[in-house]
Amino acid sequence: MTSPAAYGPAPDVGRVDADELTYVARLPEGPALVLAESAAVIWAEASEGGSLEQIVERVADAFALPPHAIEADVTAFVAQLVALGLIVRTDT
Repeated sequence: MTSPAAYGPAPDVGRVDADELTYVARLPEGPALVLAESAAVIWAEASEGGSLEQIVERVADAFALPPHAIEADVTAFVAQLVALGLIVRTDT
């Protein structure tokens, strides 16, 4: 039986929160990604770590929505953050 994938921030990622925006970048080369609203919430929850299911549940709680209503969008955005090297799988 395999464990569900766990995620967390990449070790070389910097984050700055300013004026309701979140800036994240791989350091030192960048570029910076500017996140707002739901994207910033998904980043924050994914950077806290945990399984994809846990991340979806925390984002759903933040918006008072049922997890099934946002699961596909959260999953897709986490996959984009992984592809950009900002979030990594921590279970491997």
